[in-house]
Amino acid sequence: MKRLSIVAAALTLLALFSVNSNAATSAKVEAEFSQRITSAQKTLSATEQRISKERAALAREINRLERDVRALEKESAAARRLEDEKNLSLSKMQERLDGWITQRNYQNNLIQQFLRQQGAELNVTNSAELTTEEQLGHISKIASTSESWLEPRFTSVELAQTNGEVATAAMLDLGPVKWAITDGTAYTVNNDAGEWLAVKALPSEAYEALNLLMTGAEAELAFDPSLSNFDQIPEETILNHLEKGGVWALPILLFALLALVIGILKAIQLMRLPQIVSFTPAALRNAVASGKSAFTPGGMQQGLFDIAREIRSPRERDDQLFLQLQEYRITLEKRLTAIAITASVAPLLGLLGTVSGMIETFRMMTLFGSGNPEVVSGGISQALITTELGLVVAIPALIVHSLLSRKARAYYLSLENFAVLLSQDSTPEVSTPPREVASA
Repeated sequence: MKRLSIVAAALTLLALFSVNSNAATSAKVEAEFSQRITSAQKTLSATEQRISKERAALAREINRLERDVRALEKESAAARRLEDEKNLSLSKMQERLDGWITQRNYQNNLIQQFLRQQGAELNVTNSAELTTEEQLGHISKIASTSESWLEPRFTSVELAQTNGEVATAAMLDLGPVKWAITDGTAYTVNNDAGEWLAVKALPSEAYEALNLLMTGAEAELAFDPSLSNFDQIPEETILNHLEKGGVWALPILLFALLALVIGILKAIQLMRLPQIVSFTPAALRNAVASGKSAFTPGGMQQGLFDIAREIRSPRERDDQLFLQLQEYRITLEKRLTAIAITASVAPLLGLLGTVSGMIETFRMMTLFGSGNPEVVSGGISQALITTELGLVVAIPALIVHSLLSRKARAYYLSLENFAVLLSQDSTPEVSTPPREVASA
């Protein structure tokens, strides 16, 4: 037992020594790890700072390289364009040359059109035969003439007067309007192939005003805004106006004549119809029973009355009245459809004539060009005559058809009301009494 206690005491001492040894080791390891962590943190912080500095340097380097790349791309594009310009094929050069030629032709056409419009002033007959220098010279002359309009002055010209005599006159040029005075008379003048011609003599007030302007004084001078074109408008009769419509005016006129004749005849027919006599139901029954009537003989109302008087069977009488009303309706509306057809067809024929005229106008424009507006406006005005004529025929025809249809419809409704009164007549049907059979 004593040995056992000694052994137990020894083991206890050994355990205490082992615990103390483990605690010391653990504290030492903890201190060592703490030192390592602190050292790692310092290394990490230094590494992060180094990476941050390197990142900024790399970013600057990348930006510089990107700028260099963009500059190289621009240089490459410029070099590529230069290379493409050097390596243009013959077709590309031909296309570019064609474009330049088209542009030059367009400019020449504009110049020639302008010179044609100013041909009367420049005495130019064919501007296409002029060289470029001559064309530019004429344009410069027109520009200088336009500038002179701002400060008009009297110039001395040789004027051919309206009586055929040639005299020296003082001319005042105000652009499109030109006056001249000579021998106490004032004229509106015009330049015809380089010669000054008197167009129209002016009243004495114009002569006095031009004299005042010559002295430098102020004066009021009236002028014709139409440049004497109003006096040249020809007087046109209705027949001449219709002739301009061409061949399509003939069917329109035929339809108009047909509608006119039918309208007159139909109006006479409706006006000659007898007035409808009004009856009360009782008075009408007495008239049917007695056979006496106050109607016009041969009239439509008399025909309905005769049917009601002669036929005593209600069913047969109603059927005959209905059939007679249908015949009267056809008679009243007869030929009115022709007037309605005229009102519908006339505008279509006018439109057809207009389309034909426009086709002809475009054909003339194709042959002679559109430089002269008189050719285009004249053709269009002639083409529109058929449309005008079609509307002139259609509108009255439509009005006449409406009026006559209304009159016929009103008369038919009056006959229909009279027939209804006749059908309400309750006169009993006459029946034959049955025969008695004798017994044997």
